[in-house]
Amino acid sequence: MKKLALKKLKPSDLSFFKSYLMKHPQAKQKGFNLDLKVMEGTFFPGLRALLEPMPKHAAHVDLILYGPGETNGHTLARKVKRDAKNIRLNGEIVDAPIDHSDRYEILAPDDFAILEFSGEPLPHTVNVVLVSAKHADDASLHSALHRLMPSEGASMAVVTEDMIAKIVEAAAPPANHPIRGWLDSAILENISQGDSRATEIQNSSHNKRGISPADFQISRVSAEKTGARGEQLLNQFFLSTPFEEIEEHEWVSQINAISPFDFSLITKDRSFRHVDAKSTSGKFDNPVFLSLAEIKHAAKCIIPYDIYRLYNVTETSASLRIARDVGSLFASVLTSLKDLPSEVNVNTFSFDPSFFTFEDAVHHLEDHD
Repeated sequence: MKKLALKKLKPSDLSFFKSYLMKHPQAKQKGFNLDLKVMEGTFFPGLRALLEPMPKHAAHVDLILYGPGETNGHTLARKVKRDAKNIRLNGEIVDAPIDHSDRYEILAPDDFAILEFSGEPLPHTVNVVLVSAKHADDASLHSALHRLMPSEGASMAVVTEDMIAKIVEAAAPPANHPIRGWLDSAILENISQGDSRATEIQNSSHNKRGISPADFQISRVSAEKTGARGEQLLNQFFLSTPFEEIEEHEWVSQINAISPFDFSLITKDRSFRHVDAKSTSGKFDNPVFLSLAEIKHAAKCIIPYDIYRLYNVTETSASLRIARDVGSLFASVLTSLKDLPSEVNVNTFSFDPSFFTFEDAVHHLEDHD
């Protein structure tokens, strides 16, 4: 889950920007105050203790600023620093990019910054979207963001991608507004699994945030965790739910990590079925990824091969739909590979779920531990 926070900017925060500081030279602080309950209580447990032995009690971060309005990322090197009992995002004063010299002059008290912190156990990247009440691209969004602050006096609050999605839906900012980048977690998951179409979508929109090597690696690990969690939930489902006349099941991928199926089922009439669990943290219609080994096994094995599509996978729950006996669907896929040069080796395929015939029934899986 992304570490996202909404911050209402005060005059002391705005002095981080050169344009504001020059108009208010009496300002003593030059950085964003970061709420300790959010930073240490939610995002980075033990943060102050982790920063204590570091030079100047600071962790160096890549700071990437977007906004106000539709603007590209402005990348800087800054710090997340412990000052006495407080945590601040500071460092050198932020000047505007050379090609957009008045970019930050529009910012004023009570404008908003949406911050995404990446890294573990310390932050290494901070993505920030600045939202100004005075900017035409931000006006409706600025008004809507007030709903996410827990109280009138609050200055920083944890938010989720779902909360941002609802705000974006209500405010309808421009199509290329950088806030929309947080709505694309499913695209990032697909990119991490090698989906060329998702990569093209991400690269084609110049105002969306790029993907740093560190974040890309995080997305790959996250996708692997989603796959593992989906299998765990499915195993619990088989253990606890009278389902489909199943007499026995074996979690095969726990024994053989390169097995072309994840579960072996024995029904009450003593027939066998193979199950491939395909999990995503996103919606049902996200692509389904299969390896060539899985496709060949499904097409050639006499045992029926079923795809169990787990979607909206979280730590504690998932939804499930089933496509049964899909092996015959892969004949045309395997035939098409015969035309490839012998030097070309294809390993992974991406399928739209509509390629398969999924049953309408939706099963809800819950963690019973």
